[in-house]
Amino acid sequence: MAIRLSGMTSGLDTDSIVKAMVSSYTTRKEKYQKAQTKLEWTQDAWKALNTKVYSLYSNISNLRFSTAYNLKKTSVSDTTKATVKAGSGAPSGTQSLKIKQMAKAGYMTGAEIKADSEKTTLAQLGYTGGDAKLEVKMGDETKSITLSASSTMNDVVKELRNAGLDANYDSSYKRFYISSKKTGVANDFTITGSNIDGASALYSLGIAYGGEKTTAGTYSSNPYDEYAALHGVSDDETRAKIEAAVTNYNNLTTDAAKMNAQSKNLMNAVNYGYSYATLQGIYEKLDANNAGDSDKLKLLEKLGSSRDGALISKNGDSYDTYTKTTLTDTNGNTLYKYIDSDNNSHYIAAVADKDKDTTSYYDVTESTRTAYTDADGKELEAVPTGDGDTTLKVGDKTYKKDEADGKYYLQKEDGTADKTDFITVSQKTEYTIEAGAVNKTGIESASVAYDTIIKSMDEKTKSSYDEALASVQAFENSKDEVLGSDDKYSVASLTKAIQNAYAGNGKEAVEQLLAGNGNETDGFVNKANALEEAAEANTKKAADSNIVKELASKQKDSSEYTQALNDLLDRVNTAYTLQNKALFNSQVKKVAGQDSEIELNGVKYTGDSNSYSINGLTIEALAETGDSAISITTSTDTQGVYDKVKDFLTEYNNIINEMTKLYNADSAGSYEPLTDDEKDQMSDKEIEKWETKIKDSLLRRDSTLGSVMTAMQTAMMSSVEIGGKKYSLSSFGISTLGFLNAAENEQNAYHIDGDEDDANTSGKTDKLMAAINDDPDTVMQFMQQLSTNLYSAIGDKMKSTDLSSAFTIYNDKQMKTEYTNYTKTIKEWEKKISDREDYYYNKFTQMESAMTKLNSTQSSISSYFS
Repeated sequence: MAIRLSGMTSGLDTDSIVKAMVSSYTTRKEKYQKAQTKLEWTQDAWKALNTKVYSLYSNISNLRFSTAYNLKKTSVSDTTKATVKAGSGAPSGTQSLKIKQMAKAGYMTGAEIKADSEKTTLAQLGYTGGDAKLEVKMGDETKSITLSASSTMNDVVKELRNAGLDANYDSSYKRFYISSKKTGVANDFTITGSNIDGASALYSLGIAYGGEKTTAGTYSSNPYDEYAALHGVSDDETRAKIEAAVTNYNNLTTDAAKMNAQSKNLMNAVNYGYSYATLQGIYEKLDANNAGDSDKLKLLEKLGSSRDGALISKNGDSYDTYTKTTLTDTNGNTLYKYIDSDNNSHYIAAVADKDKDTTSYYDVTESTRTAYTDADGKELEAVPTGDGDTTLKVGDKTYKKDEADGKYYLQKEDGTADKTDFITVSQKTEYTIEAGAVNKTGIESASVAYDTIIKSMDEKTKSSYDEALASVQAFENSKDEVLGSDDKYSVASLTKAIQNAYAGNGKEAVEQLLAGNGNETDGFVNKANALEEAAEANTKKAADSNIVKELASKQKDSSEYTQALNDLLDRVNTAYTLQNKALFNSQVKKVAGQDSEIELNGVKYTGDSNSYSINGLTIEALAETGDSAISITTSTDTQGVYDKVKDFLTEYNNIINEMTKLYNADSAGSYEPLTDDEKDQMSDKEIEKWETKIKDSLLRRDSTLGSVMTAMQTAMMSSVEIGGKKYSLSSFGISTLGFLNAAENEQNAYHIDGDEDDANTSGKTDKLMAAINDDPDTVMQFMQQLSTNLYSAIGDKMKSTDLSSAFTIYNDKQMKTEYTNYTKTIKEWEKKISDREDYYYNKFTQMESAMTKLNSTQSSISSYFS
């Protein structure tokens, strides 16, 4: 802003005069500023409310599905042996659990040595060797450690910890304590010397373990025996032994992988078999009501997610499928394609009649013509001329073909080609409604047809259908990565066996195939268990020759294989030397890592930890039970279901109460946002009180807010039909208190009869909990549909429009535009004020200048008379 010095000659308060003269402009600007401020507060109010509504919308999304209410609770007959948690998929009932074996971590207690402190060195223990090379092996991982005579006990602990072990030296008991960090056989460890000095260092440290000492003076678990067993009289013989071990290892692992794949398929086929039988039963029930519905449904199932873009048409005893394409006919109508049994494509055009809101379908003819297109992509009417169509005539212009690129270039008067003006020639396929084509009847939307059949099912059948279909499709679509399709236990073979069994004698034949004929070797489950045990045996045998695993993983003719073979050869030779020369500490004790083993309902499970997740149950084994079994009882968590409903209503009530309060707010009357000058005349407390009055009233009687409230209330008041009977919230003792009994602005909130936390209804009979206990399925189905209704109602209000963004219940786009317009208008008025001020200040400046000149003249005249 320019610095103005005015009124110096006239003595007038020019700033005040100018301010008064432009006050009408300032008032207009302030009017828009206040409106913008009020709009900004309104935007903030809507944003805050929208966040809460969207949170409700997101939270009730899961409530639309049965999994939200399939809450289970469990009890264990002996909690000192196991703890169990049940997920939504856990079956209700009592199950038998035996904990045969607990998982353990590998643990070593070293022999007593003469190290008085953690700073004692290997040399002080009597070690006189050079670099001591050690190997720490845990499962498939091997890490190397190098110690020397100057290494302290602390150094040893540090190196062992870096190698992945828990290690400690206790100077009070003069022993090392070493363990693996995880339980299980695969996480057990061994510490060996990879040279003679390494073996000697281990002995000095009291951690050279070779098992128990036998009467013959040898050790039962000499760690070098496994490698030494591959030693031959020459390096060539040793290599031959190693490669034979590799072949054996590969055969064992290949067979184990095959048997595991077969076992997995058999177990999955059990679920598939029961689901397939259930699905076929539903098909038969459909056909009993309307012949042919099952074939129609099977076709629609195959279409899957592409149903939305497909049409189906009855063709004798079967159906033709028309898939939506990106093509259009010559009139712009969308084309749908059908491929017949001879792989020929047929098209129909979808002609929409917007006035009647209908669509007709006509067969189209496919034809090909030559198209001429200019450099801008515009199609032209061109006439081929000349020998072999070497020229084209377009009006009075001639284009000649360039054999190099096939384009036709404009011929200039001098006979040269204009490379900027050319025509390309292509073959264009066109689709035209056949002459005399009549509207094809019987064509319907695949998605609508699917919904129609699904809606014809009762709720229980639909639930069974959804689960069975998902299971059937998952198995039939699964791929065999290990087994060939001709394997008797491949997905294809098992699918065919189950389908043939059903075709022969229905559900009974399928169940007999899965469960067996009473013979232990019959039935998919028993066969799967037998294969799993055989695979486990093979895996154990392979683990016994695990030393060749890394070599077996490499391509035999590669340099990596050769290098790995030579490394293993060196290790075998070293182990052979150490087999007899290494000393072992007879006092050292080692507890081997151990896998856990449980039996659930007679089926054995093993793992490297004491935790299991099986069929919806999370089991934590605490102690072995031996041959005695403990029981796990699972049932519907009625309190959990009750709390789920209560939490939903609490969130809904909080939002609807806030909406009601905003809608019924007191009017702010003539209150408007304050200008800076007005704020200067008030205290901070007065300003806050003034602005709160306005902010509280911003959404009063707002039509958009009223519309959202009405949609939500209508959804909550809707009735749901289950098993031919209609239910509403009141059926379960859930209702509002009404205008007369409810607190202010809480007349739309719902209360549960018998809710101990609700003073209004705690004394009434708890119908909701009674219903959950007596008929939980009905309560769950009702809450699913009610949640769906509310979810859809809110979703409809949150759809994107020209005035609002997606997932927004108010016109945020419109408000943003209005805010921008206010900013522009305010700037325009600020410019007008500035221009008027400049105008008036300029006038006053001219007046001041004239008065200065007048005063100067008067002074000059006066000087002549003095």
